[in-house]
This record gives sequence, structure tokens and C-alpha cells, in this order.
Amino acid sequence: MSLLEQRYRFVLRMLPASYRAEREEEMVDAFLDGAGNVPDEDNARPSLSEIASVAGLAVRTRIGGLGAPPRARATGDAVRLFALLGLGYHAALAWDNLAAQLVFFGLERAAPDEYLVTGAQWAWPLVWIAQGLVWAAAFVMLALAKVRPAKVLAVTGLAAFVLTSVVRALMWPETLGWSTLAFLMVTALPVVALLTAYHADSPPVRASAPLTAAPLGAAVLYHALALKAGLHSSLPIAMWLVPWVDPHGVAAAALLVAGAVCLARRANPALLMALAIAAAPMIALRAPFDYLGAEGDGIQAVAITMLAQSAALAVLAVALTVAAMRALPRLAALPRVDRGRSA
Repeated sequence: MSLLEQRYRFVLRMLPASYRAEREEEMVDAFLDGAGNVPDEDNARPSLSEIASVAGLAVRTRIGGLGAPPRARATGDAVRLFALLGLGYHAALAWDNLAAQLVFFGLERAAPDEYLVTGAQWAWPLVWIAQGLVWAAAFVMLALAKVRPAKVLAVTGLAAFVLTSVVRALMWPETLGWSTLAFLMVTALPVVALLTAYHADSPPVRASAPLTAAPLGAAVLYHALALKAGLHSSLPIAMWLVPWVDPHGVAAAALLVAGAVCLARRANPALLMALAIAAAPMIALRAPFDYLGAEGDGIQAVAITMLAQSAALAVLAVALTVAAMRALPRLAALPRVDRGRSA
């Protein structure tokens, strides 16, 4: 076996074993025929385009779509559902943020003068509003089966978040903490899922006009209940409940309830895996690292509650993963293939 063939086979290890069992020899022969008779002394390597093509094929086969094996198809459906849930979550945050910014602008209701933004102070709120509208538009495009525009908008939203986070970190270094890094994870993972799971072999997306209003409805409900009702700060229990009524806390609670219901009803493995994937970034987001060493009334209560949320989500993620793995169809034993080609 030549050195180049060894390297081609190493690259092909990105592909699932079942796929390699059927097509590895054919692919190696095609690569070697294209490369020609290259002696080992030339230290030849697969080209970047060849590696990229294999990587793309690995994504399509592992995150399966139409015609994929049952396990790969279930994984693909789970990642696609997670992408939809992730974009919906960011869209709901965007509508909630828009309502909050309107309060500061004094457009939604009367506010004390010291809370109104004027002049140059408009810049950052307008940036947050613009970013939020990009996420809302990305979800709408995906719900309407416009996958390519959804991808462009989602990448734009992620790039804008990274850029504004860098600018804020340079201007106000004290604002850069664990919460910013965790929210970057929450922001990036759905975009990665969108880019990788909605590929050429993925099943057609069913357009749903009513679904486009779901994040807005969730934001309106949250704004009407959680923000309007609030918690009375004089109550001793208030600080223990605060982490449950902020948007991320509400999302964590909803995820815990949804996961428990799906486990009890033995939902399909794609849904179980999607919720397990969604729990992972939320675990990081609720980890109270920013509160370590902090002092103040109620800080300890907030930190303990957030730690409990993170731990509960971790337990849920493990339970969902185990249930999904048990529900996935087992693949038949793979036949062994004769490897190697004479140099």
C-alpha cells in the first residue's frame, strides 16, 4: 500500500463505517487514478478540495436525509429539529428584546426621564433591535421553507453577534464573562446545525405560515406575564425565583417540562435527541460562573438556583440521550472488506 493510499484511507475515515464498507475501495481507486502513479518519495497528500469533498459527504451521510440508514436519518431529523428550535428561541428573544427597547425609547409606555435614551445612546439599542430582526427573519424563512435565505440570515446574525461582542469587550472589558461565552455557544450551535443538516439530501421542508408567528406569540406571552407581573423584591423567596422568570430561565423550565413529557410518552428518537442537543448549550448558559465571588443581597440564592437548573438540565440530557439510543434501530453487523491495493 502506497503512502498516498494510506493517506486517502485516513481521510475516508471521516465517513461512517457502513458507507466505507460499501464504497471505500471504489473511492480509493478513483482518488489514486486521478492522482496518477506518484512515488512515496514525493510525499504526496490528498488535495484540500478532495478533503473538503469527503468532509461534506461525511456530513451528509452522518446527518442523514432521504435514503439514509435509519440511524443516520434519525440523527439528521434531530439536528434539523434542533436548528428550528434554536432559531425559534433566538427569534422569541428578538421580539422580547424589541419590546424592552421600546420601553427605554419611551414608545411603549411612559418611563421616567432617567431611563429614556437620547442622542448617541440610541446606537446600541438600535444595534440590538437590528440583530434581533435578523434572527426573526431567519426563523421566518426556515418556517416558510426558504432554506438558503435562512442560512444567509442566520450566518449574518451570528457574525453580527460576534462582532458586537468583540467591540463591547474592547470598550468595556468588564462585560466579557462566562455568560457572553455561553450565549455565543447558544447562538452558534443552531447555525452550525442549520448549515450542516439542511443539505442536498435532506427531506423537503414543509412551509408553515402559522409557525412563523410562534416566536412572536411566545414573546408576547412572556412579556405579558413574566415582565408585567414580576416578583416583589421584598419577599424572601423572590431571589430564589428570579432565575426562573428571566427569558433563559423560562426556556430552561420549558425544556425540562418538554423533556420529561417526551421521556414519559417515549417519543420518537429524533425528538429525544433534539431536546438533548438543545439542553447542552442551556447547561452552559445557566452555569453560575459569573456569580463566583460576587457579593450582594440574594446573589447566593441566584447562584444556587442557576446551579440547580444546570444540574437538572444535565440529568435530563443524559436521560434523553440514553432513551434515544435505546429507541434507535440497530444496524446489522457490517461485512468485512478486503483492504489494500498493491503499490
